[in-house]
Amino acid sequence: MRRVLNRLAEIDWTRLTHAYGTAENIPDLLWALASDDEDEVEEALSEIIGSIFHQGDVYPATVPAVPILAELASTAQHRRAWILATVGMLADPHHTWGEEADEVCEAVRAQADRFPSLLNDPDPEIRAAAAYTVAQCGDRLPVTLLRERWLTEDDPTVRASLALALGLRDPAGAADLLADALHEEEPPVRVAAAVAIRRAGLPWPVGAAEALAGAVGPEAELDYVWERRGEALDELVGEADEAFVVDLLGRLFTAAPPARKAAAYAIGERCRQLRSAPALLLPLLGPALHDLDESVRDKAVGVLRAAGPASAVYADDLARVAAGWPAVVEANGFTAQQRAVEILAMLADPRWIDVICVVWAGGHEVRLPVDKPRFGEAVLAAARGHLAGADHPALVTGLATLLEEWGPAASAAVPELVAALPVAPARVAAALAAIGVAPEPAVPELLVAASRGDVRAGVALWRATNDVEPVVTAVVWQLDAGPDGHEWRLQHAFDAVPALGALLPRLRSYLTGVALETEAERYAQLLAARVVGELTGERDVVLPTVQAVLGTGWWAASAAADLAARFPDPAYGPALWKLLDARVAPPGPAALVRALWRSGVSPDDLAPVLVRLIEEARPRGVLPLLVEMDARTASPALLDLAERDARVITGGVAVDTAWEDEQLRRELREAVAVLDR
Repeated sequence: MRRVLNRLAEIDWTRLTHAYGTAENIPDLLWALASDDEDEVEEALSEIIGSIFHQGDVYPATVPAVPILAELASTAQHRRAWILATVGMLADPHHTWGEEADEVCEAVRAQADRFPSLLNDPDPEIRAAAAYTVAQCGDRLPVTLLRERWLTEDDPTVRASLALALGLRDPAGAADLLADALHEEEPPVRVAAAVAIRRAGLPWPVGAAEALAGAVGPEAELDYVWERRGEALDELVGEADEAFVVDLLGRLFTAAPPARKAAAYAIGERCRQLRSAPALLLPLLGPALHDLDESVRDKAVGVLRAAGPASAVYADDLARVAAGWPAVVEANGFTAQQRAVEILAMLADPRWIDVICVVWAGGHEVRLPVDKPRFGEAVLAAARGHLAGADHPALVTGLATLLEEWGPAASAAVPELVAALPVAPARVAAALAAIGVAPEPAVPELLVAASRGDVRAGVALWRATNDVEPVVTAVVWQLDAGPDGHEWRLQHAFDAVPALGALLPRLRSYLTGVALETEAERYAQLLAARVVGELTGERDVVLPTVQAVLGTGWWAASAAADLAARFPDPAYGPALWKLLDARVAPPGPAALVRALWRSGVSPDDLAPVLVRLIEEARPRGVLPLLVEMDARTASPALLDLAERDARVITGGVAVDTAWEDEQLRRELREAVAVLDR
C-alpha cells in the first residue's frame, strides 16, 4: 500500500482540478485513508468524495485518484466498503457525469483485476460492494465470478447485490435465477430480483406481484449504489407495465400501514412522471383517504397534492380534510389539512376560501396556500362575500393579498375593497393598484404608496387622473435607492413611459454602455433606454447599453431582450444567439427569440429553438410567440409534446410539476389548434 501511495508524488496535483479548485490537497487526503484512526479516515473520504466526485460530477483530478482508491479498497484499515462502493460508482453512468466521465470509467475498469478477490471478503458489506463494482467493470471481468458467488453466498444483503449485478451483466442468462429469487428468497433479495427483472426488460414470472408485495418494507430497500430513481417501489411503480403496477398496488393497499403508505407515495411518483398515471392509479387511492391509520390518510392527501388536476375527483374528501386546518394551523411543517387547502386552491374550488378565512379571522396571518391561486368566478365570488363587511385586519389583509395576486381579473371586487380601506389601508391600496384602478377614497393611500417607491400605485393614479407627478415621484424614489431599489417595482414604470418625459435628463445618465452591478440598477438602465428610445427616437443611443445588459444573462437580460424586440436591430443578434446557443439563457428565453424574429430572422429558423425550450421545460412565453409568428412548421412537434405520455415538466417543486405540466399540455393543444387552422 505504501508503494502505491508513494506514487502520489509522481503526479503534479497542482495542475489538476476538482470541484473546489486545484487538487494539491488530494495526496494528503489519500494518505489519510490509510490511517488507523477511523474518524480520520471517515473525514478524509468524505472530503475526497466531495472534491473529486462532487454530487456525481468528476474532474481531471478524479482520474489519477482511481488506482489509489482501488488499492485502498483492499488494504485500508477502515471504511473499505465505502471506498470500494465509491470506486464502483465512478464507473456507473447512473451516478457519474461530466466531461471526464468516460476517462474515469476507463480508469476504474483498468483496475478490474483488483476486485474479484473482494467477492470472498469476510465482511458482507465489502462483498456486496464488490458485486456492484465487478458489475460496473463490464466485460473486463467474466460474469461467472458473480454466478459462482451466488451459489455460495448466504447473506441477504450480498445476495441482493448479486441479483442486481447478474441482471445487469447477464439478463437473459439470469432470468430463471431471478424468477426463483423473487419467490423464494428473503425480502431484500426478492425486491432486488424484481428490480433486476424490470431493468432487464424480462417478462414478469407468474405471481410476481404477490411475491413482491409480501417483501416490500423498510428492511428490503436497495443499497444506494443500486438506486436509479429513489426507492425500489418508486422505480417499479414508475416504470413497470400498467397491469403489473395495478396488481402490485392493489395488494399493497391491503397490507400493513407502512406498505400502504409506500404504495401511496409510489403512486405520486408515477403521477409526476407519466400523464396517464392519475387516471390509472388515483382510483386505487380512494380507500386510503378513509384509512384507519392517520399516517396513511395524510400520505394519500400528499399524493393528491402532487397528482395534478386529476385530484379533482376527490374534491369532496379534500374539502372535508381542509375544514380541519384552523385547528392545526400552528402545527410545524406541512399538515394534510394544509395540503388539502392547497389542492382546492389549485383546483379553483371556492371551499378553500371559506377555510382560510376562518384562519385569518382567527388572527392567524398565514400566507396564501400557493404562490398563484387559480382564478375562477366562483372563487372570486367567495372572496368578495367574505370581504363584504369584514372588520378584522388579518382577514382583510389576506383577502386583499389574494385579489392583488389576481390583478385586473379581480376588478369586480373593487367595491368591497374600497369599503375595506379603513381596516387595512396599505394592503387594500396595493390590491387596487394591482387591479389598475384608483377610486377616489383610495387616492390618499395610493399617493402615500407612490411617495415610498410603489411605482404600480403611481401608474394607477396616472391612468385615473392623468397626473404624472405620483408615478414620477415613485420612479425617482427607486432611482435614488440605487442598488437597494426594487427591480420588480421599477418594472411597472415600463407601463408609464409617456408620463416620464420630465426624467429624460436624469435617465440619459444611465445609458453608459456598461451594465451596472445589480438587477435594480440594470432595470433602471433599461427604463432609461425605453424612455429615451420611445420619447426621442434615438435608438442608436440606447443600443450599447441594451447590449451590455443582455450580456449579464439573468432577469434583466430578458427585459433587455424585450427592448431589443421593441427597437429591432441586427446588431443585437450576436448577443441574443450567444445566450440561446450557450443554453445559459435568462429565465424568460422566449424574449430572446422574439427579438431575433423582430430583427428579421425567419420563423422557420426560430421554431426549432422555441420547441427546444419547451422540451427543456422552459416554456415561459414560448407558445404565444409561436402563434404570433404563425410558425406552422412547429405544429407536429408541439402535438407530439402534447400527446406523449411522459411529462415535459418534471423538475422544480415536486408537488407542482404535474399541475404545471397539465397546464402546458392544455396550452400546447390550444396552440396547435390555432396554428393548424
